[in-house]
Amino acid sequence: MERLRHPDPEERRAACLAARGDPAAALLADALGHALGDPVKAVARAASDALVEIGRRERHVDAVLREALRSESPRRRFTAAYTSVRLQPPTPGLLPALLEALGSTDGDVRWAAARILVELGRLHGEVLGVLVGLLRGGEDAVVRRMAAFCLRELAPDRPESANVLVAATRDPDLHVRRAALSALAGLLDPPPEVWDRLLEVLMKDGDSAAKRIAAVALGELGAGSPTSLPAGACDCLRALAARAPEVDLRRAAERALARLEGRTPRVARGNGD
Repeated sequence: MERLRHPDPEERRAACLAARGDPAAALLADALGHALGDPVKAVARAASDALVEIGRRERHVDAVLREALRSESPRRRFTAAYTSVRLQPPTPGLLPALLEALGSTDGDVRWAAARILVELGRLHGEVLGVLVGLLRGGEDAVVRRMAAFCLRELAPDRPESANVLVAATRDPDLHVRRAALSALAGLLDPPPEVWDRLLEVLMKDGDSAAKRIAAVALGELGAGSPTSLPAGACDCLRALAARAPEVDLRRAAERALARLEGRTPRVARGNGD
């Protein structure tokens, strides 16, 4: 147990790994629960691994994880939630820790939280409404961006997803707008507002990356539903493929046209390429 508090993170990690096969591992569960909040990611992951091994044999781990979910440490709360879903299906009790983790500065944590939220949403319908609310009015732009990706995976066939994603393409944050445009490409049977907004971005948006994402989305959606493609979309794509000043945008427009026309795209080249 002393090794779990050792100043050397390698010693702490080794202690967590050793706990998995310790005959008295149940006695170490509380200490491992605290190690879930270790500032070194490798140590926290090793503690999670150990608790998963122990939790398959000992019910005491459930209480350890519940206590960790009430911790003052965001890292510990999220790693407890992550550990919990490795032992059993996610429950709504994990929502606070997962939603908080969507705004983490650690990209691995954000995406792990997003994946768990999608899994949770497939089991508990109320999660969809939570994600819609976050994208519509979340204070943190990073959380809004992650909510867009969650909605694409969780509910691509739901009108509330389409509506809030279209609205988010006008978000004050550039990265949220781009994320929402990207998420629109994954919708199933999108309503007319989606098509109209993608064409509007393609024609009028001042952000070249947003135009590029809109081109990709039109190509993906239009290939699956060509009769829904708005009038003028192909002409707009042809104009961009021929004359857009940015090489990446020309390539995206050409590839979108190729998807729509069922042919192999020609690689657009810029000056000096």
